[in-house]
Parts: sequence; C-alpha cells; structure tokens
Amino acid sequence: MKHFSAKHLAAITLALGMIAAPVSFVAAAPNSDGEEIPADEQQATEEVKRLIVSFVGSEARKHGRAFRDAHRKHHGCVGASFTVRPDIPAELRHGVFRQPATYSAIVRYSNGSGRVESDHDGDGRGMAVKLLGVEGERNLGEADDERTSQDFVMVNHPVFFVRTAAKYVAFQQALQSDRVLLWVFNPVRFFHEGLIGLAILRQKMLNPLDATYFSMVPSKLGPTQMKFRARPCGASSFENPSDTPNRLGENLIATLNKTEACFQFQVQSRLNAATMPIEDPTIEWKESDSPFQTVAEIRIPAQMPVQGEACEAISYNPWNGLTEHRPLGGISRVRKDVYQAISRLRHELNKQPREEAAAY
Repeated sequence: MKHFSAKHLAAITLALGMIAAPVSFVAAAPNSDGEEIPADEQQATEEVKRLIVSFVGSEARKHGRAFRDAHRKHHGCVGASFTVRPDIPAELRHGVFRQPATYSAIVRYSNGSGRVESDHDGDGRGMAVKLLGVEGERNLGEADDERTSQDFVMVNHPVFFVRTAAKYVAFQQALQSDRVLLWVFNPVRFFHEGLIGLAILRQKMLNPLDATYFSMVPSKLGPTQMKFRARPCGASSFENPSDTPNRLGENLIATLNKTEACFQFQVQSRLNAATMPIEDPTIEWKESDSPFQTVAEIRIPAQMPVQGEACEAISYNPWNGLTEHRPLGGISRVRKDVYQAISRLRHELNKQPREEAAAY
C-alpha cells in the first residue's frame, strides 16, 4: 500500500478519457453490438474536454511546453513489425486480420500518470501500438489526421475500475475536490470499483517488455465484437540491471541492446452477451467463456529505443483506425473527441508537427 496515492488513480482515469457530467441511458434496446447510448453523452464529452484542456494548459504554463494529460512519462518508442498469421480462423478474419500481412509499427511504452514520477510508484503501464500503411474505411472520416494507420491502445490490467460513464460523476467530483481516497474507500463502491483501482496500482514491473497488456474495453471485429491483448512470447528473455526511479526505460534499453523482443497479439471474441457486457468495462470477459486466440506477432528487433522529442510527438488514439475495429461502449465513445482534441492542442502549443513515422 505504500505506493498508493490519489494522483495515480486519477491519472489512470485521465488516461482513459472519462467524463465529468451526469448521464442517463435512453430507454431503448441495445444495438447489434450491445451498446446503450446515454442521452446526454455529447454534453458530458464537452465537459471532459474542457477539464482536460484546462489541465494541459495549466501544465504548459507551468513547464513552458504542453504534455500529454496521461501516459506522460514514456520509457521509449520502438520500431516493430506486426505480422498477421496465415492460419487464423475464418470468423476472426476482419480488418487488419483479414489476410496474412506484415505491417511496420511504432510501439510506445509508458506510465499511466499525467505527471513524471518514479517507476517504483504503483501505476498503470501502457503499451500503444501504431500500425502503418493500413488501408480501408476509417472511424474518424474527415476528422482523421492520419488516414493510413491503426492504433491499438492497451494497459497492463484486463478491466477498468468505473462501471459506466454515469457512475463516473462521483469520481470526477471527488477528483476536483481532492477527495479521491474518500471515493475509493466509500463502502458503496469499494468492494468492486475501488478494489479494481487498487489492483491496477499494486502491480509491479521491472521491464515493459515483460508484461501482458489489455484493451480493457471492447471493440468491433467486423460484424462481431472483441477484446484484445499483447502477451510476451514464451521464449522472450529480459535484462533488468536497473532499479532506479527510471528502471523501466533503462531496462527496456538494456534488453533491446542485446536481443529482440516478441509479443503475441491475441483477440477474444464475444460469445456470451450475458457474461461479456459492452457497457461495463469493470467485468472481465472470462477465458472459460471465450479463450484468447493469437492472430498476429509483434516483433521488436534489437535497437536503441527512441526517447525525447521523437517519441513525445507521437499520438495514439483508440479511434484512429478501421471501422471494422471501431471501439465500443460508453468509455470508448467519450474518448473519441477527447483524444483528438488533446493531441491537436498539445502539438499546436508546442508548434510540433505530427510526423509519426519520421524517426523510424
């Protein structure tokens, strides 16, 4: 418990782009993907944009440059390949998994917090994967800044700690009044949402290459739905000589200076609507109901991870990609506008072009 702090829990929430206004669900049946859309969701989205823009602006004034509102401390960005397997089942062959192919990719490893803190502190850890040269109909249409890439954004825990957008109201109020610990330990929510938040923060990590990362929230898989994860390949080995406050980046460098790294990219199909909800990201989809299946391999060759400006300039957005992989659920819907707005603001304030592939 000694590493737990309210600011870490708050940072994980900011990382997923939560909302800060009351919402209510419309009295309508779920759509074909199991979504139930709150009536006042756009109002809530505008409020969270306002709050996070204010946070990014205040940090920019304080430090002389704009930073991400979450996942601010990166451990390094690496060039990789993403190879779709030729033997995946027919029902999984949608979007980037439609046929065997190898995509160039950029992977960013990070802490979840919106501030730079010690790697010894409890925090969610992120793995964001950007595939390059992906063609097809896209989620963001005319608002698309990238056109030919696909982002898969993951955190090292299978579920999130707020049930719905509406239930986020109390948390946001606690966050604004610096009473997050009271929110966590409130007996009404502690034994579900609170315990999930604490579980995320209790995870310890020595090397970003030695962890499994999860989408937490669902997305489409063509006409069906999925969650996804990236898991280290069985034969992977890791160098962990550092135990400094920056040990994750230092051990990432130590490993990739000597050897390559590998992840299996896996998807979990939604086979049971009753036990695999779309609108409640606190519920884990059990592997006993639907096992994860490997659809691709992420191979990271030996290299010097890119840090500094080249890594900081890259943006990742779960909505950046194909309509066949559209994010699902209330948490994802709110993230759509928030991620775009913050990325554009950050680059504008820093007078920084968005040239994701320039350094790779």
